[in-house]
Amino acid sequence: MTNLTPLRNFIAQPHCDLGENAWKLVDLARTFKNGRFIDLGVRLGASSACLSVEAAERGNKVMGCDLMFDGFQREGARFVNPDYMCYPADSVTLGKNWDEDPFDVIFVDTIHTREQVLAELYYWADHLKDGGFFVFHDSHWEGPGDVIGGVQHERVDVAITDFFGLPKSVREMDIYEDENVVVNHFKPSFGMTFVKVKRPEAIEEFKSNIDWKQVFETRNWLADLHFNKENPNYIDWQQDLNNIQFELGLNP
Repeated sequence: MTNLTPLRNFIAQPHCDLGENAWKLVDLARTFKNGRFIDLGVRLGASSACLSVEAAERGNKVMGCDLMFDGFQREGARFVNPDYMCYPADSVTLGKNWDEDPFDVIFVDTIHTREQVLAELYYWADHLKDGGFFVFHDSHWEGPGDVIGGVQHERVDVAITDFFGLPKSVREMDIYEDENVVVNHFKPSFGMTFVKVKRPEAIEEFKSNIDWKQVFETRNWLADLHFNKENPNYIDWQQDLNNIQFELGLNP
């Protein structure tokens, strides 16, 4: 039996905002054997740590994508297996260029804006296994979405219902199911939403719901703020751009 006390102590620290939903993620990881999981937006590694519970015993593989892994190496790396893979990359760019095996669980916790999440879904949905899950953090925070570059952006929950073609009312439900998806919302601790895709062929139907030209225009504007040092409004996260995979002008 795995001793979860160190992980519980880590999750309970103030800098970890998964809260009680961390254990929902652990429960999901435990349902897989020989599963493949990727964590988009690793930060300090709490989500990767949750996905890594009993990974060795179950043959599960966990990997992460982020712009920097300093915090992860300092905090969460002790909870993952030695074969954990770090991908220093923009999550949308990595999804576009992914040429390895698909995933059972894709965890999304990057820039909390509608267009960023939709751009991620556009590419990563093609790398989800049959019956796989998207899991979104920060799906139920209060108030409006992030202000980035002086612009107010719509929230993660809007991206979820827009992409999967769901009524707005689904955002307020705890459980929703139709022929294509099963959605479970867990609202505490800023929210975590689990979406199981029941029909892989529905992915192209989902994509038909969205004005992708608008989505990628906004995503590219956001990327330019974060990756183009010549932009007068450049947001410096102290990332090592020379070692990060990114493309400024992605198109669907």
